Amino acid sequence: MIKNKSTFGIRFGSNEELAPSPEDLKAFLQSPKSGRGRETHGSDLAAYEKLLASVQSFERHQNQHAMPDFSQKMFFQTLSHSQFFNPGLSSAVAQYKYHLHTLNTLDFRKPAAFIKSAEEEMKKLNPKKNADAVKLAKFQDMVEERNRAIATLKRSRTAIAGELIDIARYIRDNLVQIGTHCEASIVILVDLHISRKKEDQLVKDLKTHFKEHLRDSLQAGPVTRQYAETVKQDVSVLSKELSDLVRNDIYAVTRLFESIHDRSKSIVHEIESLLATHKAKTGGNIEDDRTFFSRLEQTLLSLVSECRFDFKPAAVRSETPHEQLLTEKRKELLDHVFGLLQKERRARTDRRAGEDRREFHDPARQGVERRSGTERRSGKSRRQ
Repeated sequence: MIKNKSTFGIRFGSNEELAPSPEDLKAFLQSPKSGRGRETHGSDLAAYEKLLASVQSFERHQNQHAMPDFSQKMFFQTLSHSQFFNPGLSSAVAQYKYHLHTLNTLDFRKPAAFIKSAEEEMKKLNPKKNADAVKLAKFQDMVEERNRAIATLKRSRTAIAGELIDIARYIRDNLVQIGTHCEASIVILVDLHISRKKEDQLVKDLKTHFKEHLRDSLQAGPVTRQYAETVKQDVSVLSKELSDLVRNDIYAVTRLFESIHDRSKSIVHEIESLLATHKAKTGGNIEDDRTFFSRLEQTLLSLVSECRFDFKPAAVRSETPHEQLLTEKRKELLDHVFGLLQKERRARTDRRAGEDRREFHDPARQGVERRSGTERRSGKSRRQ
């Protein structure tokens, strides 16, 4: 399956100086959470990564052999197409956790407490006395050292906070893309359901199959009236079973896309709300940062920890002896459905590939959101 490379691609705003090595990130995820028993920092991603591994396994093997369970095939093909299960998302959340952990380890209290204590001691000393003058000079050196340490901590705090904000925006923007893609897929599926074009075609092909079978039987020799009536009855039953199956499958896939869309939209809204409150607030200390980024972490973790999607397509069963024929028609339907969805995704990627495409609304972004009407209607690059 062709990937939509625009989803969870390179995060261009990342701070390379802060980026953990793969070994450091792995060690962090395997380290235990404080006071949480056997839970590790990576436990929050376990459910998501388990399903991600299943989706990736499906993508690797779907063209090598037929998956016997149609429900699994439909489920994983829909998840794969949605791009919600993506290593880029898992990596972004893991890095967010890593940087938040680093932020939480920044210790401003010890140097600040030392400076306060040293200043109190310095007030007791007399600089005119040689012994006290030596102590004063020593205290001043140590205070300056702590001030430099605090300045370094402040720079680290600012850099880490910027990285955490950038990761949150990166996840938000990609979730918007996923939501838009799911909406487009839902529109196609609803149109397919309402028009019933594929359903009518499959039923017509089914009837043609039995007409040809009956014609071949007549050419081979006479057939009984009872046999002809049985074939007619089978066609009637199979036509209804196939129509029901087509509608059920389209509905099941649509509902799965809707679930992914709603999950993405909900998290985008939460991220936006948190970022807006952070932008409106000026100043603040390290504890304010820790509180805010911890709340943002909980939002991101809710995205990857609650990975249960309701998916209950109907099983293939027939009252006739032709269940295998229903299975073949069902496979044809799925190939058609995901062929349409894949075609739409490639077209959507092409339309949004230009550098002057409309940007997602970001309160922090400078400049106009989109080109003006004059710009769109002028220039050598406009459509003729």
